[in-house]
Amino acid sequence: MNNLPAPNVKDRQMGYALLRFILGINMLTRSLVRLPDVDAFASGMADGFADTFLPAPFVYLFAWIIVITETIVGILLIIGWKTRWALLAMGLLMASLAFGQILQQNFGTVANILIYAIAVSLLLFKSEYDFFGIDKGFRD
Repeated sequence: MNNLPAPNVKDRQMGYALLRFILGINMLTRSLVRLPDVDAFASGMADGFADTFLPAPFVYLFAWIIVITETIVGILLIIGWKTRWALLAMGLLMASLAFGQILQQNFGTVANILIYAIAVSLLLFKSEYDFFGIDKGFRD
């Protein structure tokens, strides 16, 4: 006999919304900090990969893509619109960032990225609890 109480769906929905919101704030704030001097961020990133096989122009361009992606994903996650696609984009961004950090042998940073990947995966896995957001009435 199972004596555990039934799960409170509203609590799960609030937990989902809170984690989605926190990830969105994190992504948006990272981009807002970088946007005022995105050229310096991109140049610094290109310099940081000088000892890898990645060409500097590619890294420089990718740094711009990172900032743009963080901005878009952050906004989408905060408002809860196109959540599935925003989470997918964030997961792919995290995978690319992990790849870059592995090339630089920054394994502690890779471990931090893995935490983001787990949060993204959890939200995708539990998308039935995505109740608070624009997507609520527009499931795709």
